[in-house]
Amino acid sequence: MTIPIRQTLSMACLAVAVCLPLSPQAFGQTVKPVVKAAPPAVKAAASAAKPAVKGVAPATTATTATTGESVAVDNPGVARQIALANAVKQYKAKPDSYSWEGVWRVVKEILSQPATVKAPAGAILASYPGLSELGVSVINGEGSRVWAFPKVPEAQNVILQWSGSVATTVQRPVGRRHKMVSQVAVTTVPHVQMLLIPAGVVLNDAHLATGGHSLTLTGNIKGSGAVWLQAYKVVEGQWTETGDVFASIPPFLTQNLVGKASFSGNDLVLTVGGAKSSTGKPSPSSSGYKIVLHFVEGHYSLDARTNEEGPALVALQFVQAVQQGHLDLAKGWLTDQRLLSIPKYIGLNRSAGLPFKIIAMANPGTGAFRYRLMTFEKNDLIMDIGKVKGQWAVKALFIAPPDPLAQKLVGSLPATEKSAEPKGSEESNK
Repeated sequence: MTIPIRQTLSMACLAVAVCLPLSPQAFGQTVKPVVKAAPPAVKAAASAAKPAVKGVAPATTATTATTGESVAVDNPGVARQIALANAVKQYKAKPDSYSWEGVWRVVKEILSQPATVKAPAGAILASYPGLSELGVSVINGEGSRVWAFPKVPEAQNVILQWSGSVATTVQRPVGRRHKMVSQVAVTTVPHVQMLLIPAGVVLNDAHLATGGHSLTLTGNIKGSGAVWLQAYKVVEGQWTETGDVFASIPPFLTQNLVGKASFSGNDLVLTVGGAKSSTGKPSPSSSGYKIVLHFVEGHYSLDARTNEEGPALVALQFVQAVQQGHLDLAKGWLTDQRLLSIPKYIGLNRSAGLPFKIIAMANPGTGAFRYRLMTFEKNDLIMDIGKVKGQWAVKALFIAPPDPLAQKLVGSLPATEKSAEPKGSEESNK
């Protein structure tokens, strides 16, 4: 039997077409891989998420709020945004220690990224709005930054971010002959650490001392308003609690005193007082006293002097003029000469040679500086010193009963330096 060649070729081509699938590449076509669509919850979160902080380390999965399924996400920042949004949602639905642990785990991952240590706080909050929903408090201390959650009862930790300089010796080629020379290269290394804070403490400020050898946190205890201070030193690369920093400070100044602590450079300024009066109402903040703790060689020390040498000197010279009977000179310091009757009423003009003490108080908020003259008698004198036409002057005087807190503070402060002679005393004595 003879089969025509044309029919044989047709049957062979048909067999090949039936048995072998056609390859798209053979025709120059490109087939896109089939990608499983993400659940609607992930799509919504991903579309709503803002661009994350640039440079954050990769994270490739996020967990859906409905199914708990891990879904691939190309943008690592979006993955963390989704994870934080879901964790915050679960915490709000059932606020307890278990749900907060889920939030805290994501927050630590976000704030531990080197990029977030270097990025401004505003950029981080914009990228991760869930942090603002939790009422995060960002404390920008000098050289450090603390993230706290004062509105979350379950939060007992804060996150400390800081950058440290590391010096290394490297070999670099120099000159035409590329001679290898040792050079010192200084690089900035970001650091993150979790710090445990006592329950009931609200952080107010943080300061990393110049040189990075000491870290001090300040705050207040809820309810009582007492000042809370905690110092840290670096031990084997970690910040560790230490009491050495306040070793020379009387304990009552750092414990159970109502007031506020703030920083002036490396120095710590305590505005203490303002305890509840006999009526049960808090006293105004201007009734407190200002104590400066100077930071010297890694320790705080007491100093009775203030930084406002101008107004402090005016207060001293006015008091000395009244005590020594130089009333014309005393009137020259007053904005209203009728105020002179107030110190005369308490007998200050008859107290020459008697001891006295001037202690700085909290400023009244009117642009003036307030001082208490402690006479150690029946009455003290409160003085407000301010500028009038560019010149320092005594603007107001008040009579006040002795203050036990002031007496306690004076007992702790170092002795005042020798008083300066009031202006014009020599001419008056001639």
